[in-house]
Amino acid sequence: MPSSWELMNSSTEPCRARTPRCREPPSTKLRLQPCKRFIVNSRCKVKYRFGTQRVSSMALSKPLALASLFHGRGLIVPLSALPTLARAAFMAYFLVYLKVNFGLAVDQIGLFIAGFVLFSSLVSLVAGALTDRLGPKWVIVLSPLLQSAAYVGLQLCDSLIVAFMLCLILNLAYLASETAVRLCIARWFGAHQTAGVLSVKYSLTNIAYAVGPLMGLWLHSLGGNPLLLCAVMASLLMAAIFLPWQPSDSGSDDSTPQETMRSTLRSMVADRTLLTYTLATILLAGVFGQFHLYIGQYLLTRYSVQQMYEIINVVFITNALTSACLQYVLGRHVSVEHFARWIGLCLVAFAIGLVGFGTSSTVVGWILFTLIFTVGEIIVQPVEFLFITEIAPAHRAGAYYSSQNLTYLGAASTPLVAGLILSQASPIWLLIYLLTLLATGGGILLRHSRKIRPTVLVDEHGDGR
Repeated sequence: MPSSWELMNSSTEPCRARTPRCREPPSTKLRLQPCKRFIVNSRCKVKYRFGTQRVSSMALSKPLALASLFHGRGLIVPLSALPTLARAAFMAYFLVYLKVNFGLAVDQIGLFIAGFVLFSSLVSLVAGALTDRLGPKWVIVLSPLLQSAAYVGLQLCDSLIVAFMLCLILNLAYLASETAVRLCIARWFGAHQTAGVLSVKYSLTNIAYAVGPLMGLWLHSLGGNPLLLCAVMASLLMAAIFLPWQPSDSGSDDSTPQETMRSTLRSMVADRTLLTYTLATILLAGVFGQFHLYIGQYLLTRYSVQQMYEIINVVFITNALTSACLQYVLGRHVSVEHFARWIGLCLVAFAIGLVGFGTSSTVVGWILFTLIFTVGEIIVQPVEFLFITEIAPAHRAGAYYSSQNLTYLGAASTPLVAGLILSQASPIWLLIYLLTLLATGGGILLRHSRKIRPTVLVDEHGDGR
C-alpha cells in the first residue's frame, strides 16, 4: 500500500489510508504549480499550499514569538503602525483644518470626508490588483512617499478641489499600504502564527488611534504644524525597504502567473464566494465599524447632553481598554480549525452588546455591555482576514485583500441610517436594523465557514516567517 506521502503527491482528495498515526511530510524541496492544494490524510485535516518553496513540518505548528516582530521581516508589523499614527493625528486636526482654511460648515465637512473615504475605498480594488503585479515591496515603499507628499501638499494648498484630490490620494495610498502589509503577513507567517501577528497589529492600531488625536491636537495647541509631523511619521514606513525581501515580494517571481487588472477584477466579480463574503463584511461593518457615532446619536434621544457625554466617554474608554488588554490575549487563538465557533462567538457578543445598549439605564450597564461588544469586535477582525486568506488565489491575493476596504461602505452608512431612523421613528427600530445587519452578515459567514479548511502557507525558508 502506498505511503501517505505518495498518496498526497498523487491526489488532491483526502488520504483514506489507515495509517497508525498522522505523519507529517518530510522537509523537501518541491517545484509545483502555485496554489496547488493537497490534503495529507483524513486524520491530519490540514491542507498544504505549495509553490516553489521548502516545506518544513516544524514550521507548521511553531507558535508566534513576539520578539520575532521586532527584527528581520517581522518589523513590517510595528512599522505599519506609523502611517496609522499619522492618519489618526491628521483626522483629529482635519476638522479644524477644513473649518479654518475653507470655512466649511459641519454638514459640508461630513460630505467632504465621506466623499474621499468612500471613493478611495472603491478605487483601492485597483490598487490591490496593482499590488499583485508589482509585489508588496514596492507598494509598501512608495505609498508612504505619496502619503507624505499629500500631507505637505495639504499644508500648502488653498483650493478645496486640490485638497479633496490630495485627501483622495492620501487615503488611497494608506489603504494600498495596508493591503500590502496584510499580504506580507499571509506570506511570511505560518497559519498558527497569523492570528497572533494580526492581534499584535490591531493592538498597535488601537494604540495609534488612541494616541494620534492627542498628539495632533496637542501640537496644534502649541502652535505647531500637525501636517508636517504626519508627513514625517508616514515616511518612516519607507524603512521597510531594508527588510530581507524575497523575489516574489517585488513582483519578480516568474513562477507566479501575471494577469491584467481587467482580468483580475473580472475574476473577482465572477467569484460568488468573494462577493457574498464582501457583502457579509459590509453588513457586519455597519454594526461595529462606527458604533461610537450611532451610540452617540442614540444617547441624544434618551438622555440630556450632559448625561450623553458622561456615557459616551465611558463607552470610549471601556472600548479602548478592552481592545488594548484583550486583542492579543484573545485574538491570537482565532483559528480556521474552529472557524464556525469563532464566528458564532463573535455574533453572540455583538447581539448581547446591542441588546444591552438598548436596555441599559445605568453607567455600569453600559460598561458591561460595551466590554462584551468589544469582544466581538476583537474576534471579527482576524476572522475576516483568515476567511479571505482561505479563498484568495495566490496570484490575486492583493486584490482579494483589498476587498476588505469596502467595509468602509458599511461603516459609513450606519450613522446616516441611524440619523434617519432616530429622527422619524422610535429608537427600538435602530436596534432592529442593527440586529438585522448582524443576522444577515453573520448568517452568510456561518454558511460559508463550513466550506473552509485550514491552509498552511510556508515561505521559501520554511521558517514560517
